Amino acid sequence: MNKEATALNVSVLTADERRIYSALADALIPHAEGMPSASEADVPTFWVEEALRFRPDLVAPVREAIARCGTGTPYDSLENLNSQYVPLFEALGTITAGAYFMNPEIRELVGYPGQVATPIRDDTADYFELLEHVAERGEIYRKVP
Repeated sequence: MNKEATALNVSVLTADERRIYSALADALIPHAEGMPSASEADVPTFWVEEALRFRPDLVAPVREAIARCGTGTPYDSLENLNSQYVPLFEALGTITAGAYFMNPEIRELVGYPGQVATPIRDDTADYFELLEHVAERGEIYRKVP
């Protein structure tokens, strides 16, 4: 799905939630060691919406986490959230990390191609060979007392 197609959809987060979330996301994923911050990777402006569409079960916890963090500095708010509201902190972290790695530029930077289909191997010959040895051995068992 491209950004233009998604832009036509209704946003999950309000403008105020997005403003607070942007600061929180940058505190969780800062610019470091050649990797862009969450904001530089369009997490708060685009990818979080995509991630929340894939994980609608996290919309309410993420919105509650944002609401609880709205008044303090991002780092203090996240520390408080992590110590007092662990499930909300986990929801916020999960959606932020997921949104970050949904960005194809980030996946390219870390060398992750995304999910790749792996064909099923046909190793039934090996399986039948194993069964053949069992059948040749015959029945061996111990009686249960």
